[in-house]
Amino acid sequence: MIKTMKALIIREYWEHRGAFIKAPIIIGIVLLVLSVGGYITGLVLANKSGANDFANKLIHESSNLDPDDIAMFWDMQMMSISSLYLSVLFFVMFFFLLGSLFDDRKDQSILFWKSLPISDATTVISKLLTAMFLAPLIYVGVFLALTITLMVIFSIILLFHGLNPIQLIWGPASLFSGAKVILVGTLVQMLWALPLYGWLIFSSSISKRRPFLFAVFVPAIIAFSWYWINILTFKFTNWSMFKEPLKYLGHALVPYGSGSMSNNSFQFNIEDGSTISNTVGNMLNSIASIEILYGALFSAVFVSLAIWLRRFRNTT
Repeated sequence: MIKTMKALIIREYWEHRGAFIKAPIIIGIVLLVLSVGGYITGLVLANKSGANDFANKLIHESSNLDPDDIAMFWDMQMMSISSLYLSVLFFVMFFFLLGSLFDDRKDQSILFWKSLPISDATTVISKLLTAMFLAPLIYVGVFLALTITLMVIFSIILLFHGLNPIQLIWGPASLFSGAKVILVGTLVQMLWALPLYGWLIFSSSISKRRPFLFAVFVPAIIAFSWYWINILTFKFTNWSMFKEPLKYLGHALVPYGSGSMSNNSFQFNIEDGSTISNTVGNMLNSIASIEILYGALFSAVFVSLAIWLRRFRNTT
């Protein structure tokens, strides 16, 4: 069973390595190019405007900054880059799960996989585990590699200007803290996204033509129909019924932010001056709630339905 599950997860990796590997690497390359390009552009503009002395003085002034301010700067840099990776991961998992069972039927490969001694439950669960663990770990690894590369590049730049990178980069910036914040972020994202994952797998299994339309418009039509019926019966006229779905979606999309409902509107925010330790604490507090259990039960129900449907649906 374990070997079979491992083989199926490896299969998912090879079939989607573009989204799992190439996408985060391309993001990293773009960020590196922008960072180096921004530095070179700044030097060229300073040279053309005759502001070299001012630019050098500004760079050297950074050595006089308070160590806490430098540490805060690197904390925010790590959270900004990792939040970008988590946002991309969210959308990658959305479309991966949306086509996870539909694509097998579309290209008829389901007939081959059903000829093997592999249960439908094992196949479906392997896709869920890929989204929950394999892809997030790959994104975490690429993020850490990118962070180290950026720190090395900035160290070379500082050495070029005669500054100490240990004092300005490697001392204040903690790789352990960066790894901790994105690992906890992926955990929070995974737990809050569980009901969405279950719904996407179910949509992929039941849809005959357009799983995206089914996954998006079916809940939207149900929600707005229910809202419209309640307006006609004068039971309520606010949007409170959308509070819980938006809460799950908010924490899954922006795990670092504090998703909250205020005045019947959903808000995302990361407080100014927050540190990695505070952010990690807030994220861990967010999963210590009964909503996580409800979401897991919701996901279990729809994953079970997807397994049941796969037993009877071999083609689109």
